[in-house]
Amino acid sequence: MSSLRYIPDGRLKMMELEVKEVRDREGRVYLPPCEVRCPVGQNIQRSNMRISLLPPDEEKALKEIIALGDEIYEKNPLFPICGYICGLCENDCNYRETTGAIRRRLLERFIGDRYLEYLEKEKAPLPEPRGERVALVGGGPSSLMCAYMLAKRGYRCTIFEARSHLGGALNFIPRYRLPRRVLEVTLKSLLRIAHIDVRMGEKIGGDGRSLDDLKREGFRAIFLAPGPPIPRPLTFGRELVPGGELEGVEFGLHLLGDVNEGKIPPDYYRGKRVIVIGGGNVAFDVARTARRLGGEVLVVCLECEDKSHKDGIPADVEEIEGATEEGIKIVYSRGVQEIIGKNGKFERIKCPRCTSVWDDFPGGRFNPQFDLSDVIYIEGDVLLITIGQMTDRTFLGEQGLLDETGRLAVDPVTLMSTKKEGVFIGGDARRIGFAAEAMRDGIIAAESIDRYLKGEDMRAGREKEYSKAPLPEVSRYKPQPKYKWKEVSERLNFEPFEEGFTLREAIEEAERCLHCGPCESCKGCVASGLQPELPKVEVRGTLCSGCGICLSSCAYSAVKFQKENGRTISFIDDVLCKRCGVCAAACPSNAITITDKMEEGISEVL
Repeated sequence: MSSLRYIPDGRLKMMELEVKEVRDREGRVYLPPCEVRCPVGQNIQRSNMRISLLPPDEEKALKEIIALGDEIYEKNPLFPICGYICGLCENDCNYRETTGAIRRRLLERFIGDRYLEYLEKEKAPLPEPRGERVALVGGGPSSLMCAYMLAKRGYRCTIFEARSHLGGALNFIPRYRLPRRVLEVTLKSLLRIAHIDVRMGEKIGGDGRSLDDLKREGFRAIFLAPGPPIPRPLTFGRELVPGGELEGVEFGLHLLGDVNEGKIPPDYYRGKRVIVIGGGNVAFDVARTARRLGGEVLVVCLECEDKSHKDGIPADVEEIEGATEEGIKIVYSRGVQEIIGKNGKFERIKCPRCTSVWDDFPGGRFNPQFDLSDVIYIEGDVLLITIGQMTDRTFLGEQGLLDETGRLAVDPVTLMSTKKEGVFIGGDARRIGFAAEAMRDGIIAAESIDRYLKGEDMRAGREKEYSKAPLPEVSRYKPQPKYKWKEVSERLNFEPFEEGFTLREAIEEAERCLHCGPCESCKGCVASGLQPELPKVEVRGTLCSGCGICLSSCAYSAVKFQKENGRTISFIDDVLCKRCGVCAAACPSNAITITDKMEEGISEVL
């Protein structure tokens, strides 16, 4: 399609298209695997198609990028942030095992960066809400997404945030990964667009108001997503590791928050040996932050270097490579049995070799095993513990929302508490995960709250099975572009170290997408103005000889055979068919016809 990139001005504004939920022959929702993985349900295939058809001129492309940004914003008002921090869909991309996943995160960043100024200054707000009042406790991504989805339905939303700023766990992400302006503009614009009332510094629970107080104030439903998470303490053999009270022993998560709030001066760790405990992405955020503060940094983790192993390090390859380039060293397969100090100050750690992190049985269980005869000691000046986060459920317990075992009592489908009607719970209060997963909870809760306040069945039609479209068979898979990072000498600061796509690069990367999913749930070609409707592909049984040439030529396995009047003839599976026309071109008996209005689109382009 590269020869048809240029679409006349304004054609991308044809956004109000009805796309269908397509199901396979077993009744499962049929989507490309990237969209099945996306927690917020973005139409990735469709927007990839539209990016690939952008005009090469920057000024003309900008108009269409804003229109595309509006479309993405409808489902995800935090997408400019996601373009910097979320690439979950890439993990399931069909391209991943060939030449590498589509760089969807960078494509989303490409749109978000160019959409941001329009979002801040020009995007029109939603209609003023007149409906019932809903309270949301916690100002993180889950509550923000829930409030937006409720505002679209006309509800008046109030967020209660105990801290001095919104964003929740997003505030722990280093500025070199998520620029402050992107975070602030996205959140501030969302409040304006959705008419969200925010009560900053107001605590719910503890010595603050209770949930019953909120109901008496007139809130008909309450969504709880309190946070942010708290650091997980360091243990060995299920016991707290001694020495955690020594001066110089800190939690890495606190460092990230303090740096972003401007509480930590430059060169804070200059001349100091900093040891970071942990093998996840947050641990590497901490390590790279400490390096930018002047420290000589060493990461110590339980996991082994081989990521394909069951005990492989969980951090992303890019995090590990970036840290190594920046001079950070990694010690694999070591635990911490003891934190040793002198005169009340941290001095070193005792590290036995970790022989296994997870149990062997299916599903695995975190159960590290050690060889206590193989021990090393590592000296340092600062120890930053970053082995994970957990939910502080004190507030939930105070409000009577836990069951007899201390677990959260919540319906997993509707997210409504099974202890208190009209109270819904999501985000990190349910489980620690990715920001996009917290946002999904907000979407689910908004749907449930809407049904609850309307007296409708909150569970009907909510549970669905999905099937993933396979990788199309093509003769050559295009290579994945490499990340563009600044030179190490230029990036040991808190400015973004990763460069985004240019217009040309974004178009080329979007063109790599094989559009694995069904046309009916995408309609990107229609939205882009190439044609007014999807083409129809038909097989004329009277002409079909059953030779099978069409079957062998189809890259999408959309051609099938059936018996008709004693003859074997082909038919087209509408769910799998991409309307490419290859089968029609290959058919020696002209039995396959494809009816489209592509010529109208092409004539306008030319």
